[in-house]
Amino acid sequence: MKVLHIYREKNKGDIGGVENHIQYVAAEQLKLGLIPSILSFSLDTKDSITIENKNGIKWFHLTLYQGRITKLLLQGSNFFSRTGFITAVFERIFQNYIIKQKIKVINQIEPDIIHQHDYLSSIRLSIKLSKKHKIIFTNHYGEYLFLKKTKLTNYIQRSFLNHFDAIIASSKELLPAMNNCHQIYNGVDISIFREVSDEEKSQLKSKLKIEGKIALICARRWAPTKGIIHLATAINLLDEKIQKKIVLLFAGNESDDFQKYKLKVQCELDKSSNVDIRYFGNITHDKLSELINASDIGVIPSLMEGLSLFSVELISCGIPVLATNVGGIPEIVQNNKNGWLVPPGNALKIAEEIMKIVQNWPDSNLKFETAEFRRLYSWGGITQQIVNIYNTN
Repeated sequence: MKVLHIYREKNKGDIGGVENHIQYVAAEQLKLGLIPSILSFSLDTKDSITIENKNGIKWFHLTLYQGRITKLLLQGSNFFSRTGFITAVFERIFQNYIIKQKIKVINQIEPDIIHQHDYLSSIRLSIKLSKKHKIIFTNHYGEYLFLKKTKLTNYIQRSFLNHFDAIIASSKELLPAMNNCHQIYNGVDISIFREVSDEEKSQLKSKLKIEGKIALICARRWAPTKGIIHLATAINLLDEKIQKKIVLLFAGNESDDFQKYKLKVQCELDKSSNVDIRYFGNITHDKLSELINASDIGVIPSLMEGLSLFSVELISCGIPVLATNVGGIPEIVQNNKNGWLVPPGNALKIAEEIMKIVQNWPDSNLKFETAEFRRLYSWGGITQQIVNIYNTN
């Protein structure tokens, strides 16, 4: 069975949660005897395609000419948008009008199943492809939740979803009320994201020179829906004594989109003169697992979320999670068991929770078993569930 995974690259070459999800699923599918390939597409100054072979899986990188007018419109929308949100919406609309090259590449690949991993950017493409191909859609995105907010947009959204043979979502929040829908969790590479001994943790802290500090890690893309600005504001609300006891580690903070939002976040963080803040940018999973295991608390301040892959990685490593109670997060983060839940968009509540944790540390640290969690969220088991859906639809 030839399976083609398709998605829109947020920023050319960046590896985020969706990209990692696809890579792991494709690798497991290869082990099961399927023939997976991956098609990504992004906007650039000219049409081009590059083909890579990564561990036996063909990866097609398609760049599409955005045109001078479109480039000006994207720049203009970014200028008038405080966060870059308008630009993101415009790009998704534009992607629906440049499908000819995508279809050409897909026809050359000749897949038996197309597995779509982006949403609004590919609606027109997948409707057209559904006339000839079986299409499975995995709903990763908060844009689904955005359209779900009103009766009108929810009604329109149903017309976007009707053509899929099956819909998969990692959380109940992202799962439409339709007969062909299946909840399958995001997975974790249990060989990388694992608990370490106290001695190993001390060594990792020493390597980063953060001994004696309570380390908070936030590995999130700096986009408006990720709520990073509320974490930045919360840090500035902390007492000076608390600020000096913590170190804040950021990963995933480098991307080309939402530049105004990123600047706003950085300006807020720059006010935190008493806090040791480290920026690691976009890093590999091996490096991320090191940072997680050197940390004491993971922070997820999202305003909208499906089931955060970062939360799964944290819990798999035995690191408690301070998170907002949005989307699918409360499905795995249990208050005062493996983490702490706060309302979204509330910097004061985040600050209060951090102060409470730090003031009572280490008694406030949460210890929990991870063996069953790691079994449930392993990529092997998750991929088998996905393949079962391929075979029954």
